[in-house]
Amino acid sequence: MSERFRPALIAFFTRRIRNAAEAEDLTQEVLLRVTQKGATIDASRPDAYVFQIAANLLRDRGRRQSVRNAYQAALGAEANRVEERDPDRVLQAKQSLTTVLEALRQLPERTRTIFVLFRLEHMKQREIADMLGLSVRTVEQHVVRASLHLRDCFGDER
Repeated sequence: MSERFRPALIAFFTRRIRNAAEAEDLTQEVLLRVTQKGATIDASRPDAYVFQIAANLLRDRGRRQSVRNAYQAALGAEANRVEERDPDRVLQAKQSLTTVLEALRQLPERTRTIFVLFRLEHMKQREIADMLGLSVRTVEQHVVRASLHLRDCFGDER
């Protein structure tokens, strides 16, 4: 079986995929499938049966390749959305964070606490007021005072 079909199958696959190693693998797969089917082969037209298996393998290969290509394209699109960790950007971010922390340290402790609870911990002003025993208006004033201080330190960066 191998002596009869191997050269024709390798030529069949090589013409279509232009990769000798893969043509050899596909030929081996066809011969394996034919051997596994054994007695169920139509003896009157074995060539048609063998080359139908070969054509089906090519279709399967094409489907798998299109799925791989779509997956790689999706990965590429995802990779484009994620920024690389550039050492300069990391250093710049650390310096910015240090600057913000220093500006927050300049605030009175109560104002800083209220601002952090409101802006960073996302607590409602009513919850902060109840927790600290203050009026909501007082909490609002502390938030405004801290916001104005940070705006003065950094300007209106948008």
